[in-house]
Amino acid sequence: MDRKLPTVAIVGRPNVGKSTLFNRLIEKRISIMHDESGVTRDRIYHHCEWLNRGFNLIDSGGFSKNLNLSFQTEINTQVEIAMSEADVIVFLLSAVDGITKEDLIVSKKLKDIGKKVIVAINKSDNLEMSLTSSNYYSLGFQEPVPISSIHGIGISNLLDNIISLIPNKKTNLLSSSLRIGIIGKPNVGKSTLVNSLLSDERTIVSNIPGTTRDSVDTFIKVNGKDFTITDTAGLKKNKQSLNDIEWYAELRTRLTIINSDITILLIDKKQEVSQIDEKIMGILKDEYKPVIVTINKIDELSTDDKKEIKSIIRTKFKFAPWVPIMFISAKERKNIYKLIDKVKDIDERRKVEINKSSLNEFLMEIQMIKKPPRHNGINIKLSYITYLNKKFPHFIIFSNHPEWVHFSYVRFVENQIRNIFNLEGIPIKISVRGKRNDKRR
Repeated sequence: MDRKLPTVAIVGRPNVGKSTLFNRLIEKRISIMHDESGVTRDRIYHHCEWLNRGFNLIDSGGFSKNLNLSFQTEINTQVEIAMSEADVIVFLLSAVDGITKEDLIVSKKLKDIGKKVIVAINKSDNLEMSLTSSNYYSLGFQEPVPISSIHGIGISNLLDNIISLIPNKKTNLLSSSLRIGIIGKPNVGKSTLVNSLLSDERTIVSNIPGTTRDSVDTFIKVNGKDFTITDTAGLKKNKQSLNDIEWYAELRTRLTIINSDITILLIDKKQEVSQIDEKIMGILKDEYKPVIVTINKIDELSTDDKKEIKSIIRTKFKFAPWVPIMFISAKERKNIYKLIDKVKDIDERRKVEINKSSLNEFLMEIQMIKKPPRHNGINIKLSYITYLNKKFPHFIIFSNHPEWVHFSYVRFVENQIRNIFNLEGIPIKISVRGKRNDKRR
């Protein structure tokens, strides 16, 4: 969250359409929408802009006094934190249900905290429902705004109201920060790791697998460096066993991998490296994403234990031998800032620029050390190498017979590139093509 920008929170009881409105306002599908209470559990943050005015928008869970609902106490805590952070609160109700007892409870809480409140009546899909919005004056706030989050009715009017109330803080766009995705199986400590980096309980921590369903963005600054950390729902083993909410959460995990600059694959030292972990690593490799394999809950590990675990991981992830491995205890905050230092180090390495003349000197030298294997008596020559670095380091080598360059030699070149150009821990891509004046690829 950009502290320079004003903050707007969407609050209300369960099932009034808060996540649908959140997605409508930011024009993206970030929060999971579903007709089940408690789907949104944590606070979800995103940048929103209207008429050249920017603000932070928070989606919160449904506030309820029914503490028999799963995680309701924790959800209520998250809602109260969202209220405290907000400059303006959008109090969302449903035109279909009218004013309920739980709406009155939320209304009283909002009056007690004394924040600026906009009452929005969702599901006002027709004129008749819009006219009933006058009934909501009894709540004691300003004129209600009838909207339909699904159909986009009244959204511009709601945004106009928000802009009229938010304070005139600096409204520059969110500064670019390093995006870190924390991924892994359920219950390996992802939320605990995020919380250990913060002074508040930003995400709900529980020993029940699957607590985090949404991907949650957290903004922090460490030693002057801005980070956006995304905590994701854990991937499950059997897709057939996923209900539709969990399926969306798995999709969100994949999107987190794609959208992150660097990922932390968290593994519980008490659990074996599983097919799920291998599946995640395969996605990371295919997307050329830098990743730090991080072993959590190491409180009682000896040096020999760590060596054994490293050996097992190297065997399981032999298709990605470049990944660094670290050991932490998220709960005890052990090695947490060493992990951040490693993230910063990888960030610097992945952005390195390499002189092309140095590259071609390198190409000549490695062929003197080890020539490409001959094919049917024909000499294979690598004549030129160039380099791109938009999203990841991509080296393009031109050869007289690209189709005959053996994969083992490409792997040799990759290892040499890592050693010579200081790219340890960075996924790189190597393409072998025909001579630049040759149309073969």
